[in-house]
Order: sequence, then structure tokens, then C-alpha cells
Amino acid sequence: MGSAARTAIIGGGMAGCAAARELVRSGREVTIFETGEGLGGRARSWHRPEIEPTVGINLMYVSFYPLMTRLVEEYGLKDQLVRISSDVYISDGGNAVPLSSDSPLNILKYPLASLRDRLGFAFAGLQQVRRRDRLDLFDPLKAAPFDDGSSIADFAHRYMSPRGFDFLLRPQVEGFWNFRCEDVSSVHGRALLAWLGGSTFQVFRDGMQVLAERLTEGAEHRLGHEVTDLQLTGEGVRVIARTPSGDPVGTVVDDVVVATPAPIAAKLTATLPGDVVGGETRTFLETQEYEPAISFAYLVEPGGLPAGAHIVAGGSADPPIRNMITYPRKVRDGDGRLTDRLLVFAYPGRALTRRLLGAAPQEQFAAVTPLLKTLWRDFPADCEPFHVVERPFGFPIPAPGRYRSSARVTRGLRPPVVFAGDYFNSPTTEAALLSGVRAANALLTA
Repeated sequence: MGSAARTAIIGGGMAGCAAARELVRSGREVTIFETGEGLGGRARSWHRPEIEPTVGINLMYVSFYPLMTRLVEEYGLKDQLVRISSDVYISDGGNAVPLSSDSPLNILKYPLASLRDRLGFAFAGLQQVRRRDRLDLFDPLKAAPFDDGSSIADFAHRYMSPRGFDFLLRPQVEGFWNFRCEDVSSVHGRALLAWLGGSTFQVFRDGMQVLAERLTEGAEHRLGHEVTDLQLTGEGVRVIARTPSGDPVGTVVDDVVVATPAPIAAKLTATLPGDVVGGETRTFLETQEYEPAISFAYLVEPGGLPAGAHIVAGGSADPPIRNMITYPRKVRDGDGRLTDRLLVFAYPGRALTRRLLGAAPQEQFAAVTPLLKTLWRDFPADCEPFHVVERPFGFPIPAPGRYRSSARVTRGLRPPVVFAGDYFNSPTTEAALLSGVRAANALLTA
């Protein structure tokens, strides 16, 4: 019998981990090259021993994620899931009011938009719910037929005034992804309206990397290895990586899944010939734009903010602070006693995020902390800066028309080099997982 086929996966985020699972189960020898110290990519949570539980939550699992739901059940991870509140507060100049889209009655009582706009928002939502089976937030093959080149803003203005849009739909999109509704395909907003109502939100108690680690069982993990080049050889594809000590190392495999952000994927494959990476795929990678993200974590005394809440900025302007999420935590004091605190994540707006990228943490906190009251007027002045995380490739922007390009590239995936990542559809873990499965199947069925 011949030896098993060898596959390298470049990137240990959720897309790469999902691809690893499919390939290992098919009998392949799989090696994952990951620049970071662990798996999970942008879904990976940080840990600090001062808090209990020790995990800093980053990404959520939502009840309408079908693939992740099956994986959670298969791996017996239901005990890892902790339900969090779906309460949303919309801030108007620091004055925040609740808005829950779970009930039409709550929307009708919402004070920051006119009755006509509230009715228009409710009607738009019901219209999309009727199309739920066809509108998909994760699968470009399903979303592409609805991608008519219009933006979320174009769509919303058919149902509500500019102010209604700015305080109803815009904050529920931009507050979680930080990209401009004018820059995003209407499919994204329509799918959210179709699926978000009545959904539940959960996080993994020990961080989403517990799922990433289960997905990659049976694969070789090369953590701290930064891939710098891919080369075709007579034997296959040579993967050139830099080890944690800085030494270059080459590994020859039969094929490769490139599961990095699109700009990195474009750079790694830039010298490969056109019959390996076609012109449309190369353009698709090179033109993908991202909104970066910086997550600031603070510890505050309970009572000054609602626990388990999402607080997002309303209005059309790029705000200083875009979003806050609050999680109850226990914090160990100097004597080892646990006290109740809130772990508050704050995300700056687009301009401030770009200005602070790469700055020292002290400088970043000094710029952001005085601005927290612009989102929540009574934000505690004695808050404790706790942790900061940068993500230069935070949110891939699903621009109008991009779903159609994504569908064509997805259908054209073929060995020896295929691609995976949430940029194929939307910045969600579910979309990343689906793209990884698709990339693996493209290798297995060739």
C-alpha cells in the first residue's frame, strides 16, 4: 500500500481546524502551521489568573450556527457552553436605552426612532424571515443570488428614514463588526434580520479554542511556525516556515490549505503559476479589505453597568467607542479573596482603532479610557485597565458583489492549493468552519 497523502494547513484558526478534521478523518497526514502559540486564531481567548473563570471571552456561538451546533454535540462540549444575555442597549450621545429585537412589542416601545421607522424595521424583518431558508449568513453559494450590488444602507432606506436606520439596524451591524453599512452587501443585513430574532447567545467557558483543539486531533501541530513561502516542486508543494527560534525549515507535502487572512494568502501564493492560483482567485484575495479591531478589557465594580449586556453606539458617525460587552467575573484580591466585578470589553470606532494600532498598551489605554463615557454616560471613573488585544485583520468586509465572486472562487477550488477563511462569506466562526470544510472537500474529491 502507498503512503497516505500529506496536506499542510497554513493557519490554525477555525477555518484551518475545520479543514484538518475532514482531512484527518479521510486518512491523510495533516500538519498545521500556526504562527501563534495556540489554535483558534481570532476566536482564541486569552486567560488571566486574576479572574474566575480565567478566560477572556472574544467570540460567541449563536443558536442558528448549524455546523458548530453539530460539532458541539459530536464532541460532547455542551457543558462548555455558557448562555449570555442578548440584551442590547443603543447609545445616543452616552444615553443608552434597551432595544430587543426578540419581540415586536419591544421594538414598538423603543424611543430613539419614530413609530413609522419602528414599523418599517419590523416589517423589513418579517419580510426577511419569510426568506430565511434562502438567506444565508455563512454560505456564499446560497447568498450569491441575493447579492445584487446594493448595500445594507440601500436596503434599509427602503423601509425607514436615515435616522431610523441609524438607530435601529446600523448599530446592530456596525456595533458588532465595526464596518460601515454603506460598504457591506445588503445580503449581510438581510440575513441578520432573517435569523437574529429569537436566537440565543453562548460562549465557551474555557474559550473557543477547546473546539479548535478537538477539531485537530490526529494532526501534527507546529505552533510558533510562520510560513513565509510556498513553492512548487516535482514532489509537490514545499512549505517554507520560520521556526520559533527563527530558523527556516522546509516541508514537502502533496497539497495545501491556505487558511490565513486573505492578504496573507495572496502574499504567500504570489509566485505560484496561474494554473495553480487562477486570476479570479488572485484578484479575490488581493481585493479583500478588513476592518482592524482592538479589544480593551476593564474591570469595574458591579452596579454601574448592566451585567451581560451589549452596548452599541447609534448614529451615522464613526464614534469614539463603538461597542461594549459586559461579563460578570470573580476577581482575586491581594489576600486571595474573590470579589464580584464586571469584565468590560470596549471596542473603539474605526478611525481611533487605526490610529492606535501598534502603539504601546499604556498609550492605547490612555487614549481610550477617557472616551468610555461617550458610550455610557455613567461609566465608572475608577475602572481598572486590564487587558488589550490587537487584531489587524479583525473583520473581512463583505462588500456589495463580493458574495458572487466568493461563490465563483469556491466552486473553482482545486488542488494542490486551496483557500479557506471567513472572508468567503462573513466574519463569523460558522462561516470560517464551513469554508474549511469546503476547502478540504475540494482536495478530497479532486
